[in-house]
Amino acid sequence: MKYINKKILAITLIIFLVALFTLTGISGEGGVTLYFFWSKGCPYCSKEKPFLESLQDKFPSLKVVDKEISHNQENVELLQKMGKAYGREIRGVPTTFVGDQVWVGYNEKIGDKIEEGVRACLDNSCVDPILKVEGKHEKAEDSGPSRNESIEVPFLGRVDLNSMSAFMSTALIAFVDGFNPCSLWVLTFLLGLLIYTKSRKKIIIVGLTFLIITATAYGLFILGLFSAFQYIGQLLWIRVLVAVIAFAFGVVNVKDYFWFKEGFSFTIPEWVKPRIAERFRDLTLKGRSIPALVGATMLMALGVTLAELPCTAGFPVVWTGILNTQGVSGTTFAALFVIYMIIYLLDELLVFGTVSITLQSSKIQEEHGRKLKLVGGTLMLTLAVSFLFAPELMNDLLGSLIVFGSALLGSLLLILVRKKLFPILGVEG
Repeated sequence: MKYINKKILAITLIIFLVALFTLTGISGEGGVTLYFFWSKGCPYCSKEKPFLESLQDKFPSLKVVDKEISHNQENVELLQKMGKAYGREIRGVPTTFVGDQVWVGYNEKIGDKIEEGVRACLDNSCVDPILKVEGKHEKAEDSGPSRNESIEVPFLGRVDLNSMSAFMSTALIAFVDGFNPCSLWVLTFLLGLLIYTKSRKKIIIVGLTFLIITATAYGLFILGLFSAFQYIGQLLWIRVLVAVIAFAFGVVNVKDYFWFKEGFSFTIPEWVKPRIAERFRDLTLKGRSIPALVGATMLMALGVTLAELPCTAGFPVVWTGILNTQGVSGTTFAALFVIYMIIYLLDELLVFGTVSITLQSSKIQEEHGRKLKLVGGTLMLTLAVSFLFAPELMNDLLGSLIVFGSALLGSLLLILVRKKLFPILGVEG
């Protein structure tokens, strides 16, 4: 497992170097927050949505807070409060708040006025509409122009820190998700068998095909989850359901760190592993043509994806749930989805690349599997708690860092408990 340890260290260093590099670009570019209230089945709302997405592309420091009211009483009450704060009686949607201005309805002329309002706020700085509801707008205006920090992200350009929380959450969740012991066990087992063929060509063909198919299937699963959440809307019971799922995955994975595979466990069933091993051995047989080898690998990859899905489904459910509550959609979601898949595949690509070059491999040991499950489990637990009781934490960069930092600290403490306290208490684990 030496190369895996080096791989983990290398990825960690890369992440920190990228973070350090990007944070050196912090500046004081102004930002503006726009509140958009809409309902399902509203034709004018559906016309304004793509307009706002194009507006975000034009003004990267614009933050659109998306509020659907047909299935969310809290959003209805917020709309009424904001209307009262602006001195307007709101009787319909779409309703858009920017700075000191509010528009009810949507057409091309209103769109032009909204864009003018955004430009004016970017040039002169405007109060966040929510501060008017909270009665803090006078204090905010007296304290001088509000500033929104922004950073320069390599290959992505300038990103304001209001949206940076979604990027940070995506990157960190995908990073932890990528170190799933189930998927790593399957990949290292397959590559270990292929090494015995002493054919680098077969390793590359089978390995790449396997990774492409499993990543595609996993990506389609994530897209399906996100589409389902978008269709259902931002309902409170959805948030509770996601939190419960995250909590269940977290408890089981933390349990596996202390008592590996004892009782219920999110792992590949033991009775399935011999079948996977048998199918993998079939791929190493000589005499297969390249098309036949690729076809057999594709079928095997699909089967393995289904077998390990219970082990890997937790993080996509939580991630798509977080994006849904933040109102992320359109091109923003597409960009975050690409980032998620790239980071998720980093560890597997490193394992595959190492084996392809060195023709050496080793299996994941139980202790490595325990620690991977622990980190994933503690992160699930912190996400569940914050998602249910303090969802606003995930809406800004500092809050996201608090959540992930708490998970890391929790993991270290639990490692100390098992290594130091359990022997003293005579507990086996």
